[in-house]
Amino acid sequence: METRKRRKYPRVGANFRVECSMGEKKVSTRATSLGGGGLFLGIGQQLTQGTELLLKFRPARNLPVMEARATVRYQLPGRGVGIEFTEINPEHRQRILKLIYKRMGEKRRHPRAPLVAQVVHAGGTFIGFSRDISVGGMFVESSEVLTPGALLKLRFYLDSTEAIAEANARVVYTVKKLGTGVQFIDISPEARARIEAYISRSGY
Repeated sequence: METRKRRKYPRVGANFRVECSMGEKKVSTRATSLGGGGLFLGIGQQLTQGTELLLKFRPARNLPVMEARATVRYQLPGRGVGIEFTEINPEHRQRILKLIYKRMGEKRRHPRAPLVAQVVHAGGTFIGFSRDISVGGMFVESSEVLTPGALLKLRFYLDSTEAIAEANARVVYTVKKLGTGVQFIDISPEARARIEAYISRSGY
């Protein structure tokens, strides 16, 4: 099994048809996972890492049919292959991300109150909110537009009784009118442990 790269985008379970073209060969399969950066396909045949595909799929009834170029990144024997989009309409990626966040919200057993986060960047400072945080990063809800790759300083409380947590982060993607996904690049072990405890308390 090939080593998987650290995920850049969030993902959710899925079940929709995908038409795959590999040169002259065409295969119909189903996606079992949907992410902003790619799909997991329940395809039975062996595909080597680096195989290039042309995909056609419709991830939800209210969305248009989408086309994308992709590359096989890893294979799980007996289960399928993980593929990464290498070329996709930016508007289609935005629609996919909005669909993912809608489904993530519907999935939660216990809706959580948003964290308040102070975001410091080269252009200034703003306050955003986050309902999605992990030890690797967070999604900051805000109308502010930040450029992928931009460096940030984040300050936020995980509950009302503890000291403020801080982290240096990098913007990895934005979702129009929703916010920004960031990856922590410098965070203390203590802050990481507090995030793990917060996630555990929140029940997801």
